[in-house]
Amino acid sequence: MPLNIVDDAKRTQLRIQTAPEAAAQAIRESIISGELRGGDRIIEQRWAERLGIGQPTLREALHELEHQGLLKKLHQRGTYVEQLSPDDFRLIQEIRIPMEAIAVGKAAENFTAEADKEFSAIVEKMAGSGISEVDVKSFHESDVAFHRKIWELAGNPFLRDALETITFRLFVFSIVDRWSGNPKAVSERLAAVQEHLAILEGLRSRNKKIAQKAFIKQSIDYWNTQYGLALEESELDLSRVDTKS
Repeated sequence: MPLNIVDDAKRTQLRIQTAPEAAAQAIRESIISGELRGGDRIIEQRWAERLGIGQPTLREALHELEHQGLLKKLHQRGTYVEQLSPDDFRLIQEIRIPMEAIAVGKAAENFTAEADKEFSAIVEKMAGSGISEVDVKSFHESDVAFHRKIWELAGNPFLRDALETITFRLFVFSIVDRWSGNPKAVSERLAAVQEHLAILEGLRSRNKKIAQKAFIKQSIDYWNTQYGLALEESELDLSRVDTKS
């Protein structure tokens, strides 16, 4: 079985993936790489044979991916890869930005020198050195790790779980087909790295309002520029976020 290895200053922790988790990861990576595209049907028998598992195990994996919003099951028609339109991105951001701004504020108040090192390492890995399939996968993993670190530092497990549910599909589908063969791939990646660096600078202030303001501005500017969402801060429900000086 595949191993997940997590290194920190104190110990090396090994976690063995279950067969359904490993299968879900393999299919998720096929979506990220573009092998599986939006609207493609998941043929259970073929995937079970490819992964060397039984169909009941595969169905557990498909259920996990459906819960993450990457697949959708249609009654009597099968399971398909989800598709997100620009309108879907916008609707998700209308919920995600206000919620994550709350997490960013709490994370800033809990920010430490150790957290700074971890965030810096994540952004450095995100910058990468190219735009190959492997590199896109590394970018996605770093992007998810950066935001999960914010949610962890916020110290609210219910907020963390809500953001995980809302944003995971966004992180996956926002990079599918964006970089492969795209002449603007390098500049788009640089823009993403700069966005995360600016968010990190806000966290380093250890000031709730400064961090939230930086996160909101960077998120809106990035998604409007790269995805044409035309988001307006005035249209977001920021009633629980006070960014006024």
